[in-house]
Amino acid sequence: MPSELDQMMEEIEKASISTSQGSYVRVEDVSRLLRARQETEEKPKPQPKTMAQAKEMARKDETLFPPSKPHEPGKSVSAGPQPPSRA
Repeated sequence: MPSELDQMMEEIEKASISTSQGSYVRVEDVSRLLRARQETEEKPKPQPKTMAQAKEMARKDETLFPPSKPHEPGKSVSAGPQPPSRA
């Protein structure tokens, strides 16, 4: 997963001008990119109005509950405690 710095560098490289002497970026372009990024980060998340909405939002939040991996086909998954085996 690329970091924020890597993402910003990619955006700056897109706005840069390459010449035989090197790459150049206008200060206005960098300022515009930084302002655009700050505006997108400052948007607040919607606040739940009820406990049910809060629970639903928490379930959908992938940072709290990452998606589970599917089980391999052919493998059984126990539904409860295993009885002791008799050998």
